[in-house]
Amino acid sequence: MKRSRIFFNLALLMVIPSPLFAYIDPMSGSTILYVLFALAATLFYSVAGLFYRFKNMMAGRGFSTQTSFDKTDIVFFSEGKQYWNVYLPVIKALEKREIKSAYVTADPADAALSYNSPFLEVKALGSMNSALAFMNQLKAPVVVTTTPQLDIFTFKRSKNVRHYAHILHSPTDTHTYRQFAFDYFDSVLCSGPYQIKSIRETEKKRGTAPKKLLETGLTYYDIMMGETETVSPGSGRRPSILVAPTWQPYSILNRFGVDFFKSLLSDDYKVIFRPHPQSFVSFPELVKEVMDEFKDNENFALDDRPSGSQSMGESSLMISDLSGVIYDYLFLYEKPVILMDTDLNRDGMEAWDLDHEMWDKTLCRAAGKTISEDDIPHLPSIVRDFLHNPRKGEIEKIRREALYNFGHAGETAAAQLLDIAEELKC
Repeated sequence: MKRSRIFFNLALLMVIPSPLFAYIDPMSGSTILYVLFALAATLFYSVAGLFYRFKNMMAGRGFSTQTSFDKTDIVFFSEGKQYWNVYLPVIKALEKREIKSAYVTADPADAALSYNSPFLEVKALGSMNSALAFMNQLKAPVVVTTTPQLDIFTFKRSKNVRHYAHILHSPTDTHTYRQFAFDYFDSVLCSGPYQIKSIRETEKKRGTAPKKLLETGLTYYDIMMGETETVSPGSGRRPSILVAPTWQPYSILNRFGVDFFKSLLSDDYKVIFRPHPQSFVSFPELVKEVMDEFKDNENFALDDRPSGSQSMGESSLMISDLSGVIYDYLFLYEKPVILMDTDLNRDGMEAWDLDHEMWDKTLCRAAGKTISEDDIPHLPSIVRDFLHNPRKGEIEKIRREALYNFGHAGETAAAQLLDIAEELKC
């Protein structure tokens, strides 16, 4: 009871402002918030690490398992099977050099588990809980991961790891990442110059040490380039328009629902609706409402296949919002995108410390068109204009400027990581 009262009083002191010091200037406030995050993260990982080690012991697995890899300088950590194609081009490039690496996954369904190579050691941890305990004790010169917020809300820096590298896996600006996404990494493998610009700005705002920002590119595009070549374009009489929104509350589906498609539909083209997979989970009633409304309309089709490659190959134009699929459509299929303008919620995001507009919106204005809610009644005429005036040449130019090492980013990443590992030996 006494201990509870102490914690209660401490909590009151934290939330009730002093009348003498009620104002904190923005810079000081940011610094205080930063310190509180660090303290909270340290406490969390200390307690969580002990808990999972105790849990393993009670399950008969001992306090720890193997936490190092023999004759391996580079260890990849994946939190889910969806990231395998990000790592695979890098791993293959290391194999060509006959360099051994290791791959740690928290997902028992990861395709890496069936990948056979004498140059790759794979370790499956079974769950994020086990991964947390393992990564906190890992011994390795270099750790590479797609998981952001190191030392914040993911896993903490192990004292036995000398270098942490984050590999970005989308050609998007950093605005939509959670705050402090990259602060505690030693390097970031970037896909384009816009990411370097934004990370440097947040470093300056927060007073953190400059990290290595490498001109790498998108490694998974090395694989997707081959997939696009196997998809044949649509052979129908009419062109197809692909509507592929995100699943977030600001998406086309959530904001406008059936009315959006009523405005868009026309006898001049076919509309393919491909909801984000998460929409079927989070907003199934909205998806069903659209499906029921247009199920008998010959100008409308639903695409719920696991891969969107076929729809992207068949269609001539995409309409979307701030969804990652727009970049694949632009850069791999070289087709234009109409972007529905969205007010980004900056709270808790990297955008909070960024004063410039996110690059994604600049991209869509250059390679397509950004529309507002007021433009929805005029969608058929906007679509027809794009169908009659394709912008392939402009898209190719933007891709050259926006992406490093298109088509061979895996080789570039491997060379960069080997350079880092070699520097650590000096």
